[in-house]
Amino acid sequence: MKSLLLKSAVLVGLLLSLVALGAPGDARAQNTTAAIEGAVNSPEGDPLPGANILAIHQPTGTRYGATTNEEGRYYLQGLRVGGPYTIEASFVGYQSVRETGVNLQLDQTRTISFELQQATEELEAVEVIGETDRLIDQNQMGTATNVSQAEIEALPTISRSVQDFLRLSPFSNGNGALAGRSNRYNSIQVDGATLNDVFGLSDTGAPGGQAGSQPISLSVIKEFNIEVAPYDVRSAGFTGGTINAITKSGTNNWEGSLNFLGRGDGLVGDLPNDPYTGNFGEYFYTGTLGGPIIEDNVFFFVGGELKREGRPQTTQVGLDLAQDDAFEVDPAQLEDIRGVAQNQYQYDPGSFSPLTLRIDNRKLFGKLSWNINDRHRLSLRHNYVYAESGDGISRSSGGFSLSGRRFVNESTQNSTVARLKSTLGPSLYNEARLVYTRVRNNRNPQGDAFPASTICLDANCNEDVTLGVERYSQANRLNQDIFEITDNLTYTRGAHTFTFGTSNRIFHFNNLFIRDFFGTYTFRPFTRGDSTVSGIEAFRLGQPSEYNLSYATDQADSERPAAEFTAYQLGLYAQDEWEATERLTLTGGLRVDAPFLPQEPLENPAVEDAFGRSTTDVASGNLLWQPRLGFNFNFGEDEITQVRGGVGIFSGPPPYVWISNQYTTTGANISRVSASFNPADDFDSDEQFFSPAPGEQPRPGEDPRLSAQGATEVNLTSEEFEYPQTLRTNLALDHELPAGFALTLEGIYSSTLNGIQYRNINLEQTGVSKYGRPIYGDPGTFTSFGRSTAYQNEGFTNVLLLENTDQGYEYSGTVRLQRRQARGLSGSVSYTYTQAKNINPGTSDQAVSQWRYLPSVDPNNPQLATSAYQTPHRFLGQLTYRFDWGTLFDGGDRFTTTLGLVYEGTSGSPFSWTYFGDPNADATSNDLVYVPAEEDDVFMSNPDNWNLLDAFIEGHEALNEARGSIIDRNTARDPWTHLIDLQLSQQIATFEGQDIKLTANLENALNLLDSEWGRIRESSFGEKSAWTFNRYITESDVGSRVSGRIVTEDDVGKPVISVSDEFDLEPALADEEFGTSFLSRWRLQFGVKYTF
Repeated sequence: MKSLLLKSAVLVGLLLSLVALGAPGDARAQNTTAAIEGAVNSPEGDPLPGANILAIHQPTGTRYGATTNEEGRYYLQGLRVGGPYTIEASFVGYQSVRETGVNLQLDQTRTISFELQQATEELEAVEVIGETDRLIDQNQMGTATNVSQAEIEALPTISRSVQDFLRLSPFSNGNGALAGRSNRYNSIQVDGATLNDVFGLSDTGAPGGQAGSQPISLSVIKEFNIEVAPYDVRSAGFTGGTINAITKSGTNNWEGSLNFLGRGDGLVGDLPNDPYTGNFGEYFYTGTLGGPIIEDNVFFFVGGELKREGRPQTTQVGLDLAQDDAFEVDPAQLEDIRGVAQNQYQYDPGSFSPLTLRIDNRKLFGKLSWNINDRHRLSLRHNYVYAESGDGISRSSGGFSLSGRRFVNESTQNSTVARLKSTLGPSLYNEARLVYTRVRNNRNPQGDAFPASTICLDANCNEDVTLGVERYSQANRLNQDIFEITDNLTYTRGAHTFTFGTSNRIFHFNNLFIRDFFGTYTFRPFTRGDSTVSGIEAFRLGQPSEYNLSYATDQADSERPAAEFTAYQLGLYAQDEWEATERLTLTGGLRVDAPFLPQEPLENPAVEDAFGRSTTDVASGNLLWQPRLGFNFNFGEDEITQVRGGVGIFSGPPPYVWISNQYTTTGANISRVSASFNPADDFDSDEQFFSPAPGEQPRPGEDPRLSAQGATEVNLTSEEFEYPQTLRTNLALDHELPAGFALTLEGIYSSTLNGIQYRNINLEQTGVSKYGRPIYGDPGTFTSFGRSTAYQNEGFTNVLLLENTDQGYEYSGTVRLQRRQARGLSGSVSYTYTQAKNINPGTSDQAVSQWRYLPSVDPNNPQLATSAYQTPHRFLGQLTYRFDWGTLFDGGDRFTTTLGLVYEGTSGSPFSWTYFGDPNADATSNDLVYVPAEEDDVFMSNPDNWNLLDAFIEGHEALNEARGSIIDRNTARDPWTHLIDLQLSQQIATFEGQDIKLTANLENALNLLDSEWGRIRESSFGEKSAWTFNRYITESDVGSRVSGRIVTEDDVGKPVISVSDEFDLEPALADEEFGTSFLSRWRLQFGVKYTF
């Protein structure tokens, strides 16, 4: 495999060389630098061709030179971000003009033009002070938000995460999603290197997220952009948005910092009936150092960060506890479970005492910058991250994990970037970049190997206890190697900037993932004769109601077969940026990406015989064409109003875990057992089915209750499947106002070209319910212990096909007022309205999870519905205020007080009302409820409870509006959230050039003022169970009495449902669990930073 990777790299390198030698290009999109352009004219407005332009980066002495072309225009590229710069224009016979104090943003092309006066004798250059950054910029066309170093330092962030700053984009939902799409569809670039989680297992969208780490230390980030509609064809790899960051570099000045940030138990707030207890602490230690190795020539910069965190699991066990999320169960029941595990199965499941999970990581960063000469500049940097975090413990009012279930997520990342920037001539510039990234993730169980076991304490498993190795952690490892080769050249001619380039990525994955490898069991209460057997007793007897196992087949290459494959993403592009007039700039280009998968998954002839599709077919070589057009038009001579916009196609690879599923789950290398039992009927009273030994689990043919041959799951991908693509357009009006304010009105519309959807092609429809729900089983065999699902081929269970859909769209409109000032008040306020609909939001990793966890009427034909990432209303305020006390006593700017504030007011997340049960018999509970308009629409198992149900429906807007129909997905919504985060810092001058800064970060400040404010309530996994489905009325019921009514032919197919006598009439609030309980509390962090 390594030889294949080497050959691949050589092949792409040859392709790169051919393109570089034969074509000019540009490197401004997803760029790591900045640029300056403009014109040099005489007082009469005539161009001065051959004028000299020299830009000097004052901190490093780096020099950038150019001469004007025949139209008097110049273009300087590859400039360091930041400044200040001094830029001088000179021409024989004219007085030189020098502009100072120029600072450049990331990916900015700054327009600076000069008018030179004739001179009869040599005079000193005329010096002017560069104006501050303006919103009006003829090169801005798409939608972007810049986050400067000053904002990174001034705005609140306790987690020290780049993701914390994504919320500063009006088109973010505040949780990492951009433009109404999952963060899985985002691209993260740091110094031009891919830093998003390309495999797609991390909730944060970045490597190390599963281990509780950020992918790079915030201390080494200089600046970044958040873009959702960049029309330059170098921008690629996303259909959501792109985050483009650059790191700090050394200068001629010796500069460094030491920083400590920390918080503990007393700095986290209590909630009503939910005090925050436990041994909590989170501490960051960071340091940076940069300076010259050879002045004006070679520079270095290094940074490091150490994080230590202990996060307690605070849920208590007991009756009548004054805690909202208490697990209200008699502790003696948990002791009984522990006793069965220890005495009968010789396994220590751990305790139910409070415990603290560790989250620790360390980061190291190093960078060298070399000005080889005035024409060539080389940089080399490396980023290292090691992280580990405790996980696997889930404790809440509905479920409780014993401590032996804990596992540790371990992640190691190494990323190296080499970049060469070259000025090859007056009109030709080149940037070449090589990247290698190595990521290793392991999931390590901390207890002894033991099957995952769930013991239900009630019939519906509303309260359960879990022990053993978590089912997804029994065999779980991921290795990733990423190679990137990019080359861009720029050729300017007249008013045109022509761009041609190539960007290529090679991914190699080795993914071991076998769920239920040790076996997974569920033990429910059941009735045997006149006696009720509890879930605990069922565990003691070894008589489960559900059993799942995955195991290697004889065809597999090992006992733990892994998916190992290589993927190519090869890209070519061309573009012309044309300054058509002084007011109008146009950009048009075309990009094509070619994804290839050279290895085939294992062949399973039985699948092709049964379904006409081969497991070896993969979506490879389907070209992704991406034309784009952008414009910017400036109104009036005063240049304070511009209209900008464009249209283009954007594409990016899916999370490769979706592709990996086909390599892992062919049915040829791994087989599965998935069985449901009614223990009263299927087991003798003293018969033990459960096996505590992970390597000795019952397999097909070894037990009479299991089929003679395993029926396995298979994952397939359509040959026509194309990577995600969206058509996106934006239109914006920017207008500068007095006092440094600027107003923006902007709208964005996106239409899905290639979305994703899954179908279970092994399901066989057996009927339709009274209200139009397809049924995939025998309604007469529904029981609490299982469903009789009808499969076309009983040799397989779920056969899941990944294919495209072109249904889906997102649109947003925003109004934004902003002000950027170095001192005083700066920031922005905005309101954004968003609508987003899709077929499948792509929230899961496994194909079966993508299919079964999507609430639907028909799981094989899901309808267009509200996206899980839609936030209809979002108010955003981001403000900083700086006051220099030194100005009062000639202390300069070294006694600065800075206040940073971020406010978010968002409408709640959408969720779906589903049944508790399985009314379509597809063996999963993902079914949207039918909402009865009147009592006769359904049969109540307890007719006296109709009034309770009717009142409940009346109290919930989404349910009430859906009366007489099956409710749509995500039509209900959690409560609004209002959050204010603050940072207060005070800079104190000490010795010359040395400062101390004291900081306080307060997140969720509203909750500090009132414990009922700042609460975050989110429905678990975007669903709420409304009521219980029991069965359907069938022909056999006609003429008999059911639920107090005589059944007629018209009743056939109606559901029989139930609600308890204690059914809650109040509108249901979303639960504060899965982390939201912690986020609902105020959190305070103190820090001290020494800089020199």
